[in-house]
Amino acid sequence: MDEVFINWAINELGGADITERERHGDQSTVYRIRTPRDSYFLKIAPDLAAEHERLQWLENKLPAPKVISFIHIEDKDVLLLSAIEGKNFAVLKNEWHAEKVVDKFAEALLRFHETKTRDCPFGNPGRNKVLVHGDACLPNFICNEDIFSGYIDLGNMRIDTADVDLAAAVWSLDHNLGPGYGLPFLKKYGMRNPDEELVKKLKSQYETIQNEWFPENNTGI
Repeated sequence: MDEVFINWAINELGGADITERERHGDQSTVYRIRTPRDSYFLKIAPDLAAEHERLQWLENKLPAPKVISFIHIEDKDVLLLSAIEGKNFAVLKNEWHAEKVVDKFAEALLRFHETKTRDCPFGNPGRNKVLVHGDACLPNFICNEDIFSGYIDLGNMRIDTADVDLAAAVWSLDHNLGPGYGLPFLKKYGMRNPDEELVKKLKSQYETIQNEWFPENNTGI
């Protein structure tokens, strides 16, 4: 069945050289499609409408994939996106010192949270609320060499409290790098007087959310 989606994408692009299936952490099937000029990603899942809408709103606000085309075919949503070039932080942990991963990750998340939300239709604005990624784990943040290049998997982006992302971030650091990096991350992010008790609380908060949303697939990212 994926051949139908791939052929649709290739037709939208006016041709392609290479199509490769990608490993992906969320519930989508993903293909990388290469043309002579550029590289694209094709996402296939039952419901990608939320991500489609959020990426449209994010255009020119933050580095994120651009929507090339979107369609519903039979029982699947099909989203064709420009590629964010580089490697995610979960891959870069094997190439960088852990402290560098922590610093770059904190800088990228703070940049996301500082985005203006005045006309954002996702979530409920309020005091101490910011634009949150919604799944701020290492694989969803991309760096090209030493330059941060973008955010991916934004279907849960919304206005909410920052701890939604901070909980995911400290959990993902612990999962990918091992214990001991949550506190330096929170300090680099700019939080005042964080301690290990807060790190523990945030990790527990993320695990609770994952158990509620994905009880059948609590393997982590």
